[in-house]
Amino acid sequence: MTQTKISKAYQTTISAEAIRELGLRPGQRVNQIVEGGRLIMEAVEDVDALAGSLGTGRRAHSVEEMKAAKRKGIFKAGAAGLEGRG
Repeated sequence: MTQTKISKAYQTTISAEAIRELGLRPGQRVNQIVEGGRLIMEAVEDVDALAGSLGTGRRAHSVEEMKAAKRKGIFKAGAAGLEGRG
């Protein structure tokens, strides 16, 4: 068990042991539940943790297709920039 102090801004620190045990990351959300005089914090699984678990429903693109799309985008952006100078 670890004790922490509540600051004047009502903030506290989560112990390194709890962070490691729960696999918490900066910016991750946690639920706070009050039960019988206890504060329970539980990690919220974010969308990033679920990424790819259901698939996209679309076919994957090859590296060559992605490079071609990048070149096309750069060309379009360059052409749009030149048109704005006229």
